[in-house]
Amino acid sequence: MNCIYCGGSIKGMPEDIQYSLDDLAKFISRDKEAIVAFYGGEPLLKIDRVIEMLSLPAQKFVLQTNGFFIQKLGDYIHRFDAILLSIDGRKEITDFYRGKGCYDKVMEALKFLKENEYEGEIIARMTVSYKTDIYKDVMHLLKFFPYVHWQLDVVWSNLWSWKEFKKWAEESYKPGIKKLIKFWIEGIAKGNVAGIVPFLGIMKRILHGERGLPCQAGEKAFAISTDGKILACPIAYDFEWNLLGDFKNYKRIRIGGECLKCDVYEICGGRCLFFNKEKLWGEEGFKEVCNVTKFLINELMKYKDLCKKSKYKFNYPEYNNTTEIVP
Repeated sequence: MNCIYCGGSIKGMPEDIQYSLDDLAKFISRDKEAIVAFYGGEPLLKIDRVIEMLSLPAQKFVLQTNGFFIQKLGDYIHRFDAILLSIDGRKEITDFYRGKGCYDKVMEALKFLKENEYEGEIIARMTVSYKTDIYKDVMHLLKFFPYVHWQLDVVWSNLWSWKEFKKWAEESYKPGIKKLIKFWIEGIAKGNVAGIVPFLGIMKRILHGERGLPCQAGEKAFAISTDGKILACPIAYDFEWNLLGDFKNYKRIRIGGECLKCDVYEICGGRCLFFNKEKLWGEEGFKEVCNVTKFLINELMKYKDLCKKSKYKFNYPEYNNTTEIVP
C-alpha cells in the first residue's frame, strides 16, 4: 500500500526484529501497569510475531491496523483491549487517501469484530487532510464505530503547505468542528455522549486537570524499534533527540520551548513531541497548527459548565489506548 499522505518506510530501521523477546519482556516487566501497543506500518504483516508477543507481561494490549489481515488473528482478537482501524471517513475519502478498496476492507474487519463479539474498544482512526470534511466524515464513521479519533496531516505532510492548510482550516475545518461540537453537546444534553475521542479527551483535561503530553511520548510511553532502540516517538526514528537509549539504559524527554508559556498548555500539553521539536513548516506553520489547536480547545471550553453538570464522568480514555487526543 502507498497512502498518499504517508512518508513510506522508515530508512535505516531493520524490517525484522533484532532483539530477543526475553530482553523485551524484562524491560516491560519493570512497569506493573504496562500497556503494549502494536503499531506500524502494518503490524499484522508480522502476525505470527504479534501473536507471540501477546505473552509479554502487560496489563493491556492495543492494536493499530488497516484491518486487511485481522481475520487471521481468529480468537486472538479477544486478547486486545483496544483495536484501532485506519479509516479516513466516507468511502470516497478513504479510498482517495489510502487506495481503492481500503474502505471496504476496513468495514469487513469491523464486521468480523462484531460478529465474533469482540468486547474491547473499537476505534476508527482517521488521518485528516485537504479532501476531508471533518463534520461529514466523522458523522459518517459514527454510524458504524463507537469511537472516532483523528490526526491532522500537518508538518511532515506530503500533500500541502502550511498556507494551504491555513486556508482549508478557515474555510472547512473550523466551521466543521463547530458543527460537530454542536451535535456532540446536543447529545450530551439528552444523555447521549458520542464517542468523538478528541472532544472526550480534551474535556477530560478541562474538567479533571490531567497534565502533560497527551500521548505521553518520551516520558511514560516509549516506542521500541526493530533494532532494540528506545525511542520517544515511533515516527521519528532518525532524529538524535528521539533516541533515548536501549533496554538497559535510557533517558526521558519532555516538551520544551514556547509551548511551556502558552495559555492552553495545561490542556494541550504541547500537542505532539515531534511537532514541538521539529518545525518543518517553520515558525509561521507552527503557529497555524497551534491556532487550530487553540480554536478546538476554546470552542470546547464554552461548554465546560454544561459538561460538569452531566452525569457522564468524562474519564476517557481511562488508559493510554494510543489515541493522542489532541489532533
